[in-house]
Amino acid sequence: MVFYTLVSSLYNSFKKRNEKKLRKLHDEFLAEAIMRSSKLFFELGVVSYVLSKILSKPRFLTEKYEDELGRIENLLKQFESGVGKKTDDEFFDIIKKIEVIINNMEAQDRRFFLGLLAKGRVKSAATMYAKGVSLGLSAEMSGVEQQEIQKYAGDSMMFDRLKDEIDIRERVKKARRLLE
Repeated sequence: MVFYTLVSSLYNSFKKRNEKKLRKLHDEFLAEAIMRSSKLFFELGVVSYVLSKILSKPRFLTEKYEDELGRIENLLKQFESGVGKKTDDEFFDIIKKIEVIINNMEAQDRRFFLGLLAKGRVKSAATMYAKGVSLGLSAEMSGVEQQEIQKYAGDSMMFDRLKDEIDIRERVKKARRLLE
């Protein structure tokens, strides 16, 4: 149920071009990724973050990128309609298609050394690490090197900004719930 609700919100927020809601969904997907140790939720968090960044850039909202945004929207709709029917592998295939479109959009207008997807992965991994997830698990789930996660978390002063870190009692409670 949580999965469908979040995926549906992702689709609807992108369809409405609501970048702020997409940014909030990033946090919600990461919270679920942490609770479930789920790479799928992590990847959806990255997608949500990257889509929010795209919508915040006026150059990506021009007619030039209309087709790409429409294709992403259609893929998110497929994702939503596949909940309960598709396998995780099929969902990862849809995510890969979205990533290809994003990379193509960036290739047409490259402005940053680190691409949006790479930045999204690093930021998401560092956020998980700052919230109390082990560095190893954050690196494993994201595919980002541990040193890179630590550097980003330190450079961005992420630990100072995040107030809802998970204390040890809460971690034990969550672990027990997962095992039940």
